[in-house]
Amino acid sequence: MKDWGVGIERPWRASAEPVDPALDADAILARILDPDRRGTLHPLYHRLRALDPIHSSRSPRLPERCFVLTRHRDVDRVARSPAAVNDPDTARVFDRDGQGGAFFQLMRHAMLFLEKADHDRVRRLVYKAFTPRAIAPLRALTEETAHALLDAVAAKGRMDFVRDFAYPLPIRVIGRLLGLPDEDQARIEEWAWDFARAGDPMTATPETIRRGNVAADGFHAFFAAALDARRAQPRDDLLTTLVEAEEDGRGLGREEAIATCVLLLQAGHETTADLLGNAVLNLFAHPDELARLLREPALLPAAVEELLRFEPPVQLSMRLVREPIDLGEKTIPAGSFAALVYGAANRDPEMYAEPDVLRLDRGAPHLAFSAGAYYCIGNALARSEIQAALQVLLERLPTLRPDGAGWVERRTVRLRGPQALPVAWDRPDERRTDDGARPASMSQSEARNASSAARSAGLSANGRRRSASRPPPRS
Repeated sequence: MKDWGVGIERPWRASAEPVDPALDADAILARILDPDRRGTLHPLYHRLRALDPIHSSRSPRLPERCFVLTRHRDVDRVARSPAAVNDPDTARVFDRDGQGGAFFQLMRHAMLFLEKADHDRVRRLVYKAFTPRAIAPLRALTEETAHALLDAVAAKGRMDFVRDFAYPLPIRVIGRLLGLPDEDQARIEEWAWDFARAGDPMTATPETIRRGNVAADGFHAFFAAALDARRAQPRDDLLTTLVEAEEDGRGLGREEAIATCVLLLQAGHETTADLLGNAVLNLFAHPDELARLLREPALLPAAVEELLRFEPPVQLSMRLVREPIDLGEKTIPAGSFAALVYGAANRDPEMYAEPDVLRLDRGAPHLAFSAGAYYCIGNALARSEIQAALQVLLERLPTLRPDGAGWVERRTVRLRGPQALPVAWDRPDERRTDDGARPASMSQSEARNASSAARSAGLSANGRRRSASRPPPRS
């Protein structure tokens, strides 16, 4: 059974908290890295960027000799620099007390933490399964899964968006891509949750570390057996692709293959679940933009990019700097670490006009998937999943709105997303169709028929021609 833990309660209408002007850069960073103290995050990012955009950290929560980067141009420069790498040394943050537990042993073989030559080799072998063309057929699977999840709750009129939709959807899609049996889904989801909680060193507790090691042991045994089975009897799935992948006669080593399976599973669902949760939160906070998206479903691809910019699921990642990197007023010396704060870079006013305003048609580039050699290999899949999921969600539940007094934020630093997100909508027996408006909630077949008819007639998603659509009210 998943241990959801204790999150941080947040009100729906959270106003930006002013930052005490007496706080110095170290004090601001301490709050950013402490979920219980930081409150509203982005004012802290703005203040740290203004005070010291290339901040030499003294925080015990970060490695020694670590520079915290909050300016877009600096984050982008270091992310693309061949001198800034992930390698086995950066994985040592998971070696709790030098015990070399199962979690660390698995992570040090993961693609992200291999020496650069091995990282590039493994990435090339895996990438072919994640090109936009390769993942295109999964769009239909995502839509089917989204419909099935909504079928289970539509008549209730309310759900926890995270537990009932955002979390199970991407893990089931990536599970199908890997070729994982449906009967193993429950234990895979439990391991995945515990593994992810152990992956944030700044907030891990002895219990999350213990559960993370148990999950790592479970994953190792499970994927070792699954890969052996594919060697004996290949199938049309990603596990078989990993078994058969070769470059210059060299394939993945056994530990590399197992770690790659875990990495793809984890990266293929955790950040997408957070992105879905963050997207709904920020659409609730910007009801005019939500109403516009309901009126103009063709805006969805651009909307997803803006939602990624506005609140990326990965807020921060680390790089080891092997050669000095000149950033103008400061140089990051060799042997240092760089903390790339994507959440701050994506709200940099030097890069974006009115960065704290959500504009779904902004069309600006962002760093939500990083850049350079470590650019997210699953970005096309994530984009496809979020577009399909939001399309189905808003078609089926156009009256979606916040439920109750607030939501619960997860106690994490590197990743950011809701832990509990109560939402509600008008049930089928509360439909109002006398004015020709789209029903308050729709069945799977009704939603598909409405979308098809709208496309054929040149209408918007709610069946009207540019007329106003009632936005979900904020509590």
